[in-house]
Amino acid sequence: MPYLYYILLSLLLLSACQGEKKSKGDQNQVTVDSAQSRKTTGPKYVKSVQFVYPMKFDTCQFNEELKIVYANNKHYKIDSAHLFFNQKQIATLDSATREFVFKIPKEKCGTNTLKVIAFHPNNKCGVATQSFIVKPDKAPQPLQYQLVKTYSHATDASTQGLVYIDGIIYEGTGIKGQSTLRKIDLENNKTLAMLGLDSQYFGEGITVYKDKIYQLTWTSQKAFVYDLASFTLLTTFDYSMEQGWGLTTMGDKLVMSDGSHNLYHLDPNLFSVVKTVEVFDNKGPVTNLNELEYINGYIWANEWLTDRIVIIDPESGEVVQDLLLPNLLTASEKAKLDQNDDVLNGIAYNEKKGTIYVTGKHWPKLFEIKTK
Repeated sequence: MPYLYYILLSLLLLSACQGEKKSKGDQNQVTVDSAQSRKTTGPKYVKSVQFVYPMKFDTCQFNEELKIVYANNKHYKIDSAHLFFNQKQIATLDSATREFVFKIPKEKCGTNTLKVIAFHPNNKCGVATQSFIVKPDKAPQPLQYQLVKTYSHATDASTQGLVYIDGIIYEGTGIKGQSTLRKIDLENNKTLAMLGLDSQYFGEGITVYKDKIYQLTWTSQKAFVYDLASFTLLTTFDYSMEQGWGLTTMGDKLVMSDGSHNLYHLDPNLFSVVKTVEVFDNKGPVTNLNELEYINGYIWANEWLTDRIVIIDPESGEVVQDLLLPNLLTASEKAKLDQNDDVLNGIAYNEKKGTIYVTGKHWPKLFEIKTK
């Protein structure tokens, strides 16, 4: 009988221990589930707001007092809202306010973006974005120039890129089967070196970065990098832009054009796009940006098929000045050119003298000018 008593007592104790373990396990599971629930709980996004003004592709201008208006779905009460301009918060609005007046800063031409985040009861949130266009509020300041000197220029050169360094002109030329990279003694008009591109390539803009010279191609989406002293090919880069037009060096970056109104800031080591800048004057986008030169903080660009050079803020894309050069060649010199192709193209800067060299495709002359 005592043995039976001890057996029953042992079974009861074992059952109680197992029950306690299960209870603790359940409690631990509840705690974990609760923690995970808290971790994953966030606002629920709903379609509750939209912009009324500006509308998509509306055009505004620098320094304009822009009245931003948004509306909400009546089924969603608003507690407050945050407004953002190009990812920077510009205002916090209360539950009753749907408008805000914002002075557009002189920061970025082209596409700009607004965003509103509206906060609703019960941890709900509404988000809307709107893109619109911004252009400069002032016309470019016209530059004047004086002619300093005239040099001879090879008429077989379809000039696509021009660089000046210590008495030497480096020139990139185009046309398939005729594209070259040239090193020219400016004063003596003597070609010191010339490299011909493979006939499949149409050579385009060039620039010098450190001890290397870069050359674009028109539609092959390929850039060549040569040793500056020997013209030995060092490497090649592929790029995503469909066309290559102009190229220049700006500090530790390269800047490239593709015939559109965009300028692309590039990493010179990877040839990857770091930043895209849209170029506008007070009338709208400035397209056909061709040969480029970086001069005293600004990008100078030939506007293809015109006698106009635009001077661009490389960060905002605003055309701040322009230079018209319609009468560099005589009427008889112009008559020998193809008016649809042999146009002004080629800008190089002499930093020591503060002068600029300009020429054109197949032009017989290269001109040294000074702006004022």
